[in-house]
Amino acid sequence: MRLFAQLSWYFRREWRRYLGAVALLVIIAMLQLVPPKVVGIVVDGVTEQHFTTGQILMWIATMVLIAVVVYLLRYVWRVLLFGASYQLAVELREDYYRQLSRQHPEFYLRHRTGDLMARATNDVDRVVFAAGEGVLTLVDSLVMGCAVLIMMSTQISWQLTLFALLPMPVMAIMIKRKRRCLA
Repeated sequence: MRLFAQLSWYFRREWRRYLGAVALLVIIAMLQLVPPKVVGIVVDGVTEQHFTTGQILMWIATMVLIAVVVYLLRYVWRVLLFGASYQLAVELREDYYRQLSRQHPEFYLRHRTGDLMARATNDVDRVVFAAGEGVLTLVDSLVMGCAVLIMMSTQISWQLTLFALLPMPVMAIMIKRKRRCLA
């Protein structure tokens, strides 16, 4: 999270791109909740034998349309999000190059060229990964997790949803302990 705070200058400057990507991720998350509901409707209609072929085809067309819309929206958010993160890489490398260009020759005697090049590639790549994939993972897991919980509690059963969430605190504690052991 500290890295996100350090990159806040870039997120503030590119807020339109990131906001657009986040908005599209939210829309996609909502759209992805529709096909399971449609499948349930179709299965119920077929098993109760009150669906016509036309109704089934309409629901299939609905699912295909949702799939196409999700595909197109994913393309757009990838362009927005990863375009912004690649732009960050360009700017960080340019800043790093300018910083290296101002150094005295003694600096290059103290620091190996390979180490400096590794920073220009590996370190910048990690920052770009956080600005792209990190934002994606954070937003997608929060939005999709909340959306699934809302759908489960309103469409299925809030008691069953609560029961399904009971092991989560125990799992979080166990993962935190294991992470400390591995670190």
